[in-house]
Amino acid sequence: MIVRHSETRTHFEPSVKFYRTIALSFLFITIVLLGLIIFITSKKASIVILAKEDAKTANLSINVGAGGTVGAIKGVVTTSIFTGSEKFYPTTFDSSESVATGEVIIYNKSNVDQALVKTTRFLTPEQVMFRLSERVNVPAGGQVIAPVYADRAGASSEIGPAPFIIPGLSEDRQKFIYAESKSAMTGGVKKNGVLTATDLATAEKSYQEKVKQKFVSQAVAPAEGMSLVVVVLSTNATADHKVGDTIAEFVLSGESRVVAVWYETSALKEMVAREIGSQVDLELEKVVTVSGEPQITLSAQDVDAGTAQLSVSQEARVTLDSDGSKVAPRQFLDKTKEEIERYLLGLGHVSAVDVKFSPSWMRKSPSVPDNIKVVVKQVK
Repeated sequence: MIVRHSETRTHFEPSVKFYRTIALSFLFITIVLLGLIIFITSKKASIVILAKEDAKTANLSINVGAGGTVGAIKGVVTTSIFTGSEKFYPTTFDSSESVATGEVIIYNKSNVDQALVKTTRFLTPEQVMFRLSERVNVPAGGQVIAPVYADRAGASSEIGPAPFIIPGLSEDRQKFIYAESKSAMTGGVKKNGVLTATDLATAEKSYQEKVKQKFVSQAVAPAEGMSLVVVVLSTNATADHKVGDTIAEFVLSGESRVVAVWYETSALKEMVAREIGSQVDLELEKVVTVSGEPQITLSAQDVDAGTAQLSVSQEARVTLDSDGSKVAPRQFLDKTKEEIERYLLGLGHVSAVDVKFSPSWMRKSPSVPDNIKVVVKQVK
């Protein structure tokens, strides 16, 4: 007889507690991830950079030629002889005594005309005497203005407005006929100019500059859009007085050899702009302004060949570019305040840095560029 046993397998059915554990685990993980996301996204950094302007100077040599060859600009080089004369004045003076002069008003309060001859004396209360320069007739009840001169030479006769008596008249007539001055007497001391070697040397330098100015004022451009540089190569000028002469003025006359270089203005400015641009770090800097016109001097010339070389200097004001890649937020990811400050202060144009983290207890900046705000402020 065969005995058969049957076995019944029971299936595992998770309990409610099991499902609760799984749910709580997922909830915990979700909360942790959510907290982590909130923490990461709430981290913020504010970086304020105080930037200053600095000067950059572009210095370059530019060749000028009729053909406008490679590396040169088109232009015209000429030479000419310029003649002229200029007036100058001494700066050294000698003093000498002279006779002060002026005017007085003569009053006649009587009813009889009064004639006064030339050299009639006029005396102040301080006993300073002047004399009439010409004969006058003072009508009864009237007055006249007459020129007078000091009886003695020197500074003592340079007096201010004063009353005068006329000693040559009787005491009774002096009560009715008298004079006064309304302005100071001048000329008691004369300054005489003396031509010195220094005056002459200074005048010769000034003469060359005036020759340049006159030449420029009369020059006509060979074509539109061209500018001019002028240099006086030599001058042969003579003065109409010699050193040591007493003069009021002197004149220099002579001939000057002048070289004129006409060049294309726009072409030169383009070359200067390129040179300035080559000195600017496009990842960090920007040009704020270009200071005035370029300073241009003639450094070499060959009139026969029709060529010249110009020395050009142009100053530009440059500062930090807030859009530059070197100050972009991505440069400051996961950095400490010290690292950020050290990096920025090592750049050009930065005068100060203020770094703030939020929350304040953060030790490093966010790892997300959008959470970093960079502000550039310009200071004078």
